[in-house]
Amino acid sequence: MPEIDWLHLPALSSLRAFEATARLNGFSAAARALNVTPAAVAQQVRGLEAELGVALVLREGRGLALTQAGRQLATALGDGFGTIAKGVQDLRRSDRNRGLRVTATVAFSQTVLMPRLPRFWADHPGIPVSLTPTQTPVDLLRDGYDLAIRTGLGNWPGVSAEFLFRTEMIVAGAPSVVSQSDDLSTLPWIVDVHYTPEDDWLRLGGLDPETIRIHSMENPILSVTAAEAGLGLIFATDVVVAESLAAGRLERVPYPPLPETTYWMVTPPGPQRAAVTAFADWLRAEIGGPARD
Repeated sequence: MPEIDWLHLPALSSLRAFEATARLNGFSAAARALNVTPAAVAQQVRGLEAELGVALVLREGRGLALTQAGRQLATALGDGFGTIAKGVQDLRRSDRNRGLRVTATVAFSQTVLMPRLPRFWADHPGIPVSLTPTQTPVDLLRDGYDLAIRTGLGNWPGVSAEFLFRTEMIVAGAPSVVSQSDDLSTLPWIVDVHYTPEDDWLRLGGLDPETIRIHSMENPILSVTAAEAGLGLIFATDVVVAESLAAGRLERVPYPPLPETTYWMVTPPGPQRAAVTAFADWLRAEIGGPARD
């Protein structure tokens, strides 16, 4: 593709006015198509002629005729603007057909988003959603994601982060385990031994990670499932185990206060597609919490 010298090209508004005049055979018809006055179109065309130093249109009775230079320029502009119009139309059509790509943690995806997605599709049946659970943050632009749900401080560079809600970390276990003893050191635990904060959380409750019974499990969803099956107590955010608590599959265990987790809705910088805006609006209404202090 040859390099475009934008500094020496006439204004696009004057080129557009001339292309419409040539295609529609008159200032009045071009004015209606461009939603301006015939005088404005005529002024743009005359200005273009002055800038190029060549006549483009001639009055012929009640109408207009193109000069040879005018016909040559009209053909080039028709091809160029036609290519632009087709490119924009194809992009818009592709955008309408492209679904949303959303990423969130494994536990949040399965326990919070998935059960609620049918309500989104009920209101927006034409917007497909591809949900990718991952434990590590992704590069939204590089990997082609429209939206992410992340936990942290919300100060990530190169993205827009909007606070959604806070949730607290709790200890929970199956009723069959919780009822065995009030002494948590005698009960089995399910923790990720590679996740250092959980050692600190155990010590916060007066427990020694070296002496209590621990089942190691790195997948947070499997941890919830294992806890429901009676394999031990777990640390989990209350939003992740809310359904299990409500259904009685898990019980909350009294424990010293643990750190809160803050959830954020993260999008790439710049304007968002209509489908992304619709999903973001739904997410705010569905799970958004009060503003931060």
